[in-house]
Amino acid sequence: METREKIIQVALEQFFVFGVRAVTMDEIARQAGMSKKTIYEEFASKEDLVTAAFDAALEADECAFYEMMESEEGVIDHLLQMTRYLRERFSKMNPLLLHDVQRFYPKCWKKLEEFKREHAWKGIVQILEEGKQSGDFRSEINSEILAFMRLNQITSFISGNLPQEKYTLLDYHMQLLDHFIHGILTDQGRNTYYKKLQTQES
Repeated sequence: METREKIIQVALEQFFVFGVRAVTMDEIARQAGMSKKTIYEEFASKEDLVTAAFDAALEADECAFYEMMESEEGVIDHLLQMTRYLRERFSKMNPLLLHDVQRFYPKCWKKLEEFKREHAWKGIVQILEEGKQSGDFRSEINSEILAFMRLNQITSFISGNLPQEKYTLLDYHMQLLDHFIHGILTDQGRNTYYKKLQTQES
C-alpha cells in the first residue's frame, strides 16, 4: 500500500471511531507507524487529510451504490443489500464524525450533500419506482419525496444529539430503517422480504 493510501486508511479508521476533532496528526502518525513529518509531506494540513479521507469514503459509498443498482436481483434484494451495507457503516461510526464535519469542515459537508443529491437520492428513487412496478412497494407512495426524507433522516439523525447511554447509533438507525421499509411494502413485498430475510439469517 502506498504511503498516501495508508495514511488515508488509518485516518478514516480513527475518524470513524473517535470523530474528527479528537484525532490528532500525532495519533494518526503513531497508528500508521510513521513520522508526522511523513504525513505532512503528503498532506499540507489536517484539513487536507480530512478532505482526502472524506473523498475516499464517499467514493467507496458511490461504488457500493452503483454495484447495488447494477445488480440483476429484485428490489427486495436491493433493500437487504442496502441494509447490510448501512449496518456495516453505522456499526463503526461515532456520531461525532458527521457532527464534526458539518461544524468544522463545511467543504466536506457540501460534498456529502452533493453525493446525496447526485447518487444516493437518485438510487433510492430508482429502487422505489422499480418496487412500485413490481408490486412490492405501495403504488401511492411519492418516490422522490420519500427518498429525500430518508436521506435527510439519516444525516440529521447522525449529526444530532442522541441519548446513547442505553442504545448505540446502529440501534437507532436500524429502528428507523425498519420503520421506513415497512412503510413502503405491500403484502406481496412484505412476504418476500421476510422470506429472504429468514434465508439470509439462517
